[in-house]
Amino acid sequence: MAGNEYILKQRNVSGCNIQIKLVDGRELQVLSKGKKSEKSYSVDILSLQDESKKVALIAWKWLFYSLGFFLIMLLLLKVLPGFLNTDKNLYLGIVLAVGVIGSLTSFILFWKKSSKKQIFYSRKANVPVVILGAGNPSNKLLSDFVAGIETRIKKFRSHMDIDDEKQLTGEMKMLRRLSDNGVISKKDYEKAKTKLFSGFDSNFVER
Repeated sequence: MAGNEYILKQRNVSGCNIQIKLVDGRELQVLSKGKKSEKSYSVDILSLQDESKKVALIAWKWLFYSLGFFLIMLLLLKVLPGFLNTDKNLYLGIVLAVGVIGSLTSFILFWKKSSKKQIFYSRKANVPVVILGAGNPSNKLLSDFVAGIETRIKKFRSHMDIDDEKQLTGEMKMLRRLSDNGVISKKDYEKAKTKLFSGFDSNFVER
């Protein structure tokens, strides 16, 4: 990355091409293009925490489905023979096939949907707003990009004299916009709003 140019391009497991770019030294612009949809949004870096975090996202649901298919298959293979007279092998074969296919399919989805992410959270409300795939497209490119953005955030904040209430207001407006655009959930926004409101003094809230 030359000079002050910070651009990262990634491709996620769903086949979407994602570009994250620092614009005017102040805004992170995120553009996601899929086969049938396109989404873009921007984030003020002053509304982000100084450092991103590495997070392991584990798709527990699919692991439980995989174990469930396997255990139900074993149970049926043990119990059914006592109730079957004719075509016993046929029915047991169907149970075995469905159980194995269901278990393997669920485990593959667990493997594909579980991943490591590098996440930039909002400063006060701690809402994930910029989510990057770890090691994508390479560990070096990702680490260089993240380090550059983190350095820029710290440097920019050290040169800006903004009081806490203005920062809280800016973060709240950003999260509301992201919620309206479907980047974060309404539930996460409502939780964040409650948390951010608690940071204002009573006189500011009354105004």
